[in-house]
Amino acid sequence: MNIPEQVIEELISKYLVGEASEREVSELMDWCALSPENQKYLDDARVIFEKAQLSEDVQVDVDAAWEKVRRKISGNEKKTRFLILPWGIAAGLILVFALAYVFYQNLPAQEFSFVSEKENRTEILPDQTELALKQGSEVQVEYNERKKKGLIQLKGEALISIPDTKKVQWMVEVGELRILDIGTVFHVQGSEEAGTVEVSVQEGEVRFFLSEDQGIDLKAGEKGIYDKQTQKFTKEPANPNVAAFRSRQFFFEESSLAQVVEDLESGFGRKIVLAPNLATCRLTVTFENEDLETILGIIAETLSLEVVYDSDQIRIQGEGCE
Repeated sequence: MNIPEQVIEELISKYLVGEASEREVSELMDWCALSPENQKYLDDARVIFEKAQLSEDVQVDVDAAWEKVRRKISGNEKKTRFLILPWGIAAGLILVFALAYVFYQNLPAQEFSFVSEKENRTEILPDQTELALKQGSEVQVEYNERKKKGLIQLKGEALISIPDTKKVQWMVEVGELRILDIGTVFHVQGSEEAGTVEVSVQEGEVRFFLSEDQGIDLKAGEKGIYDKQTQKFTKEPANPNVAAFRSRQFFFEESSLAQVVEDLESGFGRKIVLAPNLATCRLTVTFENEDLETILGIIAETLSLEVVYDSDQIRIQGEGCE
């Protein structure tokens, strides 16, 4: 049952002054029965109406009241120094505006639930905040623009991009840990089975903390780590490839091949087995929007290695590096 806000206001206005038909009363009661919030809206309107102390013979013409307001706003009504409205219209205006105010104050928070199972998933929230979820992750979101508050409860891994034009103050929760946005783009790794929670900041700044621990502030290029066992926060340089699952951009500068393979595994969600004798090989290269097969082909050609594709994994082997 989806009734426009203006229709609800008119129904309640008629109901409170005793001018609603049986059909309209029934329609209003059905609407109230849909949720406790709807019933509270009617109850609040009744209290406001009673406080207005309208006499029993007052006739409220809501349409006429609104029309008079519209004419004044548009400038189509002749302006006068003093405007004295008939009591019925004035009362109607008070009631209609009061109803609109109550309706706004009681707007529930918007709630969203997103799950990325076998594939990465990207979602855009109402204020253009972007959630890029890595496969196997999920979030619960509460968005309340009226209260200017937003909450993201994360299980798993996500890149969160919050624009400067945001309309709420965002808080991210990973279990008991909290991350307060200060206008930024940041990555969170918070799987339940991991012994740590990691926050890497790409742009802007965040605060990484607990309710009973002020935690640490992180700026672009920094990673914060919370050890669940020791309950301590530490800070170190962020891995530039931590969000490659979303950006498909990889930056390696004198990186060990072991680190390269780890980043590619994370970025593409594929199992890659590196021969132990190749772990310390070094690589400096940048990849942008390349598929995994192309990237591995370039690495193999550069370091004279062999890439073998098995059904459930990829193997990299060769003689090693001097």
